Amino acid sequence: MSKKSIITRLQSSVSRSFGAVLVFSGLCSLQAVGQGLGNTPYSTYGIGERFSDAFAAQQMMGGSGVSYANGLFINNINPALIARNRITTLEVGTLIQSKQLKEGNLQQNVVGGNLNYLAMAFPINSRWTSSLNYTPYSYLDYNNRRVSTIPGDMFSSLTEYRGSGGMNKVSFVNGVRVYKNLYAGISASYLFGTLTREVSTQTLRGDGNDYTLLFTDTDQNRNFLFKGGLAYRFKFSDKRYLNVGGTYELPTQLRTSRVSTQSALVGEIPVAGSNDTLSYNGSGRVNLPGSYRIGLSYENPYRLAVTADFSMQQWSQFRDFNRSNQNMQDSYQVSAGLEYTPNIVSSTYWNRIPYRFGVNFSQLPYSVRGQRINEASLSIGMGLPLTKVGLSDANLGLTVGQRGKEGTGIIKEQFFRINLGFTISDQWFYRQVVD
Repeated sequence: MSKKSIITRLQSSVSRSFGAVLVFSGLCSLQAVGQGLGNTPYSTYGIGERFSDAFAAQQMMGGSGVSYANGLFINNINPALIARNRITTLEVGTLIQSKQLKEGNLQQNVVGGNLNYLAMAFPINSRWTSSLNYTPYSYLDYNNRRVSTIPGDMFSSLTEYRGSGGMNKVSFVNGVRVYKNLYAGISASYLFGTLTREVSTQTLRGDGNDYTLLFTDTDQNRNFLFKGGLAYRFKFSDKRYLNVGGTYELPTQLRTSRVSTQSALVGEIPVAGSNDTLSYNGSGRVNLPGSYRIGLSYENPYRLAVTADFSMQQWSQFRDFNRSNQNMQDSYQVSAGLEYTPNIVSSTYWNRIPYRFGVNFSQLPYSVRGQRINEASLSIGMGLPLTKVGLSDANLGLTVGQRGKEGTGIIKEQFFRINLGFTISDQWFYRQVVD
């Protein structure tokens, strides 16, 4: 059989499956990759795996806190509550994840790490605080494969699906104390990043002359994203507050430029004339759906806080570059947390530590073989004071959880995360008074 004939049949095979989600096929197997936070098969969907908006202190509280902030850390969940930061605050955080993936008798262990956030909040006046933040928004990190027969041929083929890259977010946040205990805020963010998806199909001839056909889509995405928030603190005794808060993130359309290429190889040698740019800077749109979050919290300032949040995102309205929904469905998340500080002004170091605990349950937007994928996690952590007055902390948190469950063609992920963040606060930009 001629090279041209085999390549044509490979093209036919790949073209029918390019863009399909085969990570859940019973024939797929797991391959280790070393980017992002480790192989994440579910990142084949949408624009990849989303990072949490919460910074370290609130990640330890199950990612909850749309209604709670104490001014000692930056609340990145609700832009309204940035107004409670009355001194300049700098935060930086990292995330390390160890994960085990299982599908049938296949198993894989992966480890990865990433910068989690970099943010600075600074008061403009007695009512208004602004913040500049950099956070990763999402990432692709998967490598999945399956073996199938080539139509009209005696040989089998190996098809690999690979994804890499990610989206980043730079935000300018403003929060204002409107009246007494009423807060309002808005976050204006710019999303940008490159996502690369590859599909390669290789004949399994066994004679060292295997043919490989490679298709690559590289998407550059960018656009603005806006989120508004409100919060109110009901004071019902001298040191007791009931807080309510909510946010709404507007839907947006990412402006997308795509470069699509194909190439062919025999063994490891490129086939002459096979490299081809199928499209260059093709323009399109990716629809990101809106989301909302509401929550309640009980607060005894600088001693005890109990929080509970509910959030929902309309992923059924997602559309990719090809205007496909990818069978995504609306998702929701329920989270709750607790923060307890024995005595913030104590001379004993361990009494000044805020101890945190949280739980989280999410129904993810993925549906596999008619079965929704859920995620549950448990978090603990503490903020270790770096100064005697307690304005700067090293926040350490641990999270354990599970996503999905073992079944025919379904992958179960068990993960362990370490969150390490630093909060440094000081009086900046204030006028000195001379008696």
